[in-house]
Amino acid sequence: MKVYGVLLVKELREALRTGKLIWLPAVFVLLGLIQPISAKFMPDIIAAAGSLPEGAMIQIPIPKPGEVLGQTLSQFGTIGVLAICLAYMGTISGEKRNGTAAWILVKPVARLAYVASKWTALCLIVGFAFLLGYGGAWYYTNLLIGVADAATVAVSGFLYFAWLVFVGTVTIAASAWIRSPAGAAFSAFGFAIVLQIVRGLFENRLSWLPSGLNNAAIAGLAAGETPSWAVAASVTAVCVMALITIAVKGANAARL
Repeated sequence: MKVYGVLLVKELREALRTGKLIWLPAVFVLLGLIQPISAKFMPDIIAAAGSLPEGAMIQIPIPKPGEVLGQTLSQFGTIGVLAICLAYMGTISGEKRNGTAAWILVKPVARLAYVASKWTALCLIVGFAFLLGYGGAWYYTNLLIGVADAATVAVSGFLYFAWLVFVGTVTIAASAWIRSPAGAAFSAFGFAIVLQIVRGLFENRLSWLPSGLNNAAIAGLAAGETPSWAVAASVTAVCVMALITIAVKGANAARL
């Protein structure tokens, strides 16, 4: 446990040194603020563009608070997910290439502690980034659009955070086996996109996929009542544990 704590501190310091602890939250904050502000002022923005005929009137209905937050999560599902994949694409592969992984693992360090420290740091940093972005979107939605139901917002936020953790775990596992950081990033991103597409095409049959958490979070905000998500959450938890095991086995190659 002591070794795990030391490795976790190392990961957090590394995230601060490389700027990951700064630019990743900045991406989520920017995405979180854009949606409620654009939803409120879009008619004014279009009118100010000056490309409309004289006397034309802009009538764009302002979406409901839940819909605005759901659209925010949709933004997180593309640019935000890509940012996470890029942030953690070299988590293990980068240390394999520069010899850091081999140097750490020749010491009395358990491979599970090595991978778990990276996964915990991911959860903390992604959680911090998501909290700032989603919290900012919630605040400005309440300020500009209307008050969203707090319970639904909280449950949807938890479900979407679990989805982001799953994507980050896929990235770590890919990084353990794919030597190229870019290859690990786009493999994880592509896998996440495919899961979302498949879930959308077979909504009734594949609601148990991890991407079901993504859909449940967004649909819950739009409808005001979160759909059933217990099965998807259970499957996601099992998948995360399996991916960590895969990453541990991949990290073992650093010894060779």
